[in-house]
Amino acid sequence: MKYPYVIIDNDQKIADSIQIALDEKTDYICTGIAKDEQEALDLILERKPRLVFLEPEVPGIHCDKTQYSLMTELAKYMSELPEFIVITKTSEYAIEGIRNRILDYILKPLSKSQLVRTLLRFEKDFDQVVDSTLCFKSYGDYRFVDVEEVLYLKADNNTTDFIMSNGNKVEAFKTLKHFQGLLPDHFVRIHNSYIINTHYVSRIHFGKAKCAIKNTNDMIPFSKSYKMNVEEIKDNLAKKSLVQI
Repeated sequence: MKYPYVIIDNDQKIADSIQIALDEKTDYICTGIAKDEQEALDLILERKPRLVFLEPEVPGIHCDKTQYSLMTELAKYMSELPEFIVITKTSEYAIEGIRNRILDYILKPLSKSQLVRTLLRFEKDFDQVVDSTLCFKSYGDYRFVDVEEVLYLKADNNTTDFIMSNGNKVEAFKTLKHFQGLLPDHFVRIHNSYIINTHYVSRIHFGKAKCAIKNTNDMIPFSKSYKMNVEEIKDNLAKKSLVQI
């Protein structure tokens, strides 16, 4: 299970200390750092993190401190919010944090042991809660799609095309590598330019080094450097087959 997170803090030392504390926990992936509420709002809607580390005293959109107004803004666009861990120097915002159902409240200076305990509780209580929605943002336009409707991803220079089951194409202004660690495990990279949703694989032709995608005529090439990944896809699909002939 992967846990993408973002940090909302204008103190770079704190942001660095959070990342250092999570270095050994390889399932946790930092997908961005924001220094104010507006930047945080855009970042969370775009990256869809499971966790947000929030300093409530960062500059707000409508006032000098965001406090918990960021959560109110997010609720306008998201049916389910990420879990929030407040890390700040004062207990002033603790009661309001309880009202907003934050996961935990940690006082600065940051204690690694306390942070680890909070994450263990998060994994125990929320490990089965998986949001399958992707958010694509372009100049204030937010587009939401179900990850299970994605057939495959194709690299296009510094952007990535998401090819959808309805035939549409959604362009994301991030590299393929950016998405590789954020998608569910059944999305597998098979080429420098392709990640496929293995739930839609209908055929693997090792002679032609291509994978066929259900309900399309698309044949996705795989390269020698990713052949081991394709072998694993083949083995997993074979195990789930009702009959092997």
